[in-house]
Order: sequence, then structure tokens, then C-alpha cells
Amino acid sequence: MTGIQKPSLIDLVIAAAGAALVIWLYLNGEVIEAAISGQMGREAIIAAIWNHVGWGVVSTPLVLAYAFLRLHAERTPYFQRDTLGRIGKIILWALVALLIFLVVTGPIVVWTYGSDLKVFDLFVIPTPTGKLPVVHDPLEVGHIWAAKASPWVAGLDLAAAIMARLRR
Repeated sequence: MTGIQKPSLIDLVIAAAGAALVIWLYLNGEVIEAAISGQMGREAIIAAIWNHVGWGVVSTPLVLAYAFLRLHAERTPYFQRDTLGRIGKIILWALVALLIFLVVTGPIVVWTYGSDLKVFDLFVIPTPTGKLPVVHDPLEVGHIWAAKASPWVAGLDLAAAIMARLRR
């Protein structure tokens, strides 16, 4: 396997930091589910939702930068030469698809519920749609399932990058 370029340490740091961000956003969203299932009051549930929305909006540039930088790493030869590289490429594309889906559906889920997008009381992005339950309900389910898959796929992407780095 000589001649195969291994991922740089910077690639690994980006993969690790991005995976940590994805996992943190997932856990932040799980607080909503815990608030609902724990029979907490309406105010606690609403606070958990708006905290997740705020952090989702604030972290969107970081999530997109992570996806872009991981795709840039995908162009290096270590992702293209063997079975592990091909599997790593599939995992990476699945991760990028999940992240883009989450970034796009997050605001739409809020807007189609009929709410403006409030970001920590710093600014508000008004809803362009108003309440649309026929769109909101299936999109929310898709957003939740993509969010549940994203930390696993980010972890697999990091593991594939580490394995490529450790190969001889």
C-alpha cells in the first residue's frame, strides 16, 4: 500500500471536531425528547426547543464548514484506492447528505409549525410559510431520524479517517 496518501493530522482534527459538534447538537436535541417524556412543564419543553433551535442556527456555518472540509479531504487519494477507502467515501457522502438535510429541514420545521425562527432573543427570522401541518409533521419526523443517525455516521467517518491514517 505504499504510495497511498494518508489523511493529515489536520484532516483528523477536523473530523474529530466536526463529529463532536454533531454529537453535541444531537444531545442538545435529545433534551427536547427528555423534557417531553419526563412530563416536564410546557415552559421547560419550549425552553429546550428554543435552545436547540438557537444552537442549530448558530452552529450552521460550522456544520457546513465541517462538511465542506471533509469533502475536500475526500479528494485525496486515500479515499479512492481500496475497499476501506470506498467504504469511507460512502460514509462521508452519507454524513454530508445528513448534515445538509438537517441544515435545510431545521428552519423549515420551525417555520411550518407557524413559528418565527428565534435565535437566543438576539434576532428573529420570520416564517415565510405560516402553519403548514401537512409539511411540518413528516418533515419533523425526517429531521428527528436524520438527527438520530448523524452522530453514528460522524463517528464512522472519524473511525474511517483514523483507520486510513494508521494503515501502513
